[in-house]
This record gives sequence, C-alpha cells and structure tokens, in this order.
Amino acid sequence: MVESGTVGVVVVGVQPGQVHDVVGVAAAVADRFGAALVCVVVDPALLSAGMRADGSEIIEQIDPDTADSDPRQLPDDDVGLIRELAGARFVDAEIVSRVGDPGRALAAVAEERDAVMIVVGSQTGRRRIAELLDGSVAAHLTHHQHRPVLVVPHEPVGLTVLRPSDAP
Repeated sequence: MVESGTVGVVVVGVQPGQVHDVVGVAAAVADRFGAALVCVVVDPALLSAGMRADGSEIIEQIDPDTADSDPRQLPDDDVGLIRELAGARFVDAEIVSRVGDPGRALAAVAEERDAVMIVVGSQTGRRRIAELLDGSVAAHLTHHQHRPVLVVPHEPVGLTVLRPSDAP
C-alpha cells in the first residue's frame, strides 16, 4: 500500500515481460519525485460493466465464449521483481488490476491517485505492428489527458545495430 508520507504517485503500466525495463525507470522517477509507485496491470479481454450496490465491480468478458471473468494478474516472478526494483530505490509500490482499454485504465488510475506522471513501455515484435495500426497506449495517453507520459523503450535498436529497414 502507498504510504501517506509520499508527495504523490507515479502510475506505471506493467505487463508480463516488460517489468524490469519499465518499472526500473519508473522507480528511478518516483525516487526523484519522492513519490510512490502504483503499478497497473490491465486485462484488455475484459470490460467493466459498472458497479454493484456493494461497491464491487461488474466484469464481463469481451468474448462470450470465454468463461474466465477474473482479471489477468502478473506472474509471481514479475511481482517479486517489482518489489525488488522499488525496494532498491526505497520507493513504496502497490500493484492494482484493471480491465478494459489500457490507455483509459491508466488515465483513470492516474486521475484517481492524482499522479505526477504516467510511465509506459513501448511494444515489441508483433505488438509493434498492432501499435501502428491501432495506435499505442502512449499515444492515446499523450492526447487524452493532462499528465506527462514517459515512454520507456523495450529492447531499443541502438546506433550500432542495423534496423530491419537498413539491412542490405
């Protein structure tokens, strides 16, 4: 849980396989701001259908043939890595799950927590193509809310590495 002694929070979008890169940078930023981390994992295969009278969320599957309505969680290894990276910087970290569109979910958590910044990772492999066609979470965030957005490259192509388009 986030302690009240912190100045604010840095919201970070996390997904399996990108925790080290994204949370490492987000923890450094949170340390610099004197803020806590709120790590958000979003399950885009589920949608929020509103709230029940008791305050719990009604979650529905996008695909009616899917029986699972529990939001996707991070693997234990990734949760441990978040704790390790935050602990190395003496930053408090909280992990929350959301459903629906990742850009909207991250913006909503940032608004709820009055975040100083949102940190997200870039896509890799086949996800890069989908990002080009559908738009990226980072692009959505930068155009649809007022907080700064930091995009952390995942396995960036360096100056000494040929990009596929530069191959002979």
